[in-house]
Amino acid sequence: MFKATLQALAITAALAAAPAHALELTGIACESTAMTGYIDCSGAFDGNNLGQQQAPEVAAQILADWGLSGLTITNVTGANGTATSGEFTFADMASPFVLALKAGDAFSLYLFAAHTTSIDFDTLGVGFIKSGNEHFGQGLSHATLYSSVTAVPEPETYALFAAGLAFVGWTSRRRKRQQ
Repeated sequence: MFKATLQALAITAALAAAPAHALELTGIACESTAMTGYIDCSGAFDGNNLGQQQAPEVAAQILADWGLSGLTITNVTGANGTATSGEFTFADMASPFVLALKAGDAFSLYLFAAHTTSIDFDTLGVGFIKSGNEHFGQGLSHATLYSSVTAVPEPETYALFAAGLAFVGWTSRRRKRQQ
């Protein structure tokens, strides 16, 4: 029993220490986009950025490329569309974020600065080469935001904090008077 437990622990440790499977580049450069406003890009990568197996690999790629971690994933679109360009508008992002565009059998990652609220996109930087043929500029399948969510306290939180400080101050003054 003890030996089986040790073997199970050894196998678990080996799996945890094994390097993650790296994303596979498709042969199309993400820079071939006409999209403006992004700071840097990574890709194009083969597959789907939202695939259960690739989600940790995408997070690892974002961490390796731009040092961003602890990201929240938000699906911006979900329709398997035919649009090869368009515009995304969204709430003000307080920190840099990554936009993943998936088209055809590939996706690319684009880094944007904080406070970007509108992006004119195209899918020219998302593609693949198969059987010697280049396929790029496919219709957008989906777009995903990878962002750090900074908690902004509600006004009630500040009011409760101020009330707590007032109570501590009142208690302290009362104790001093009693002494």
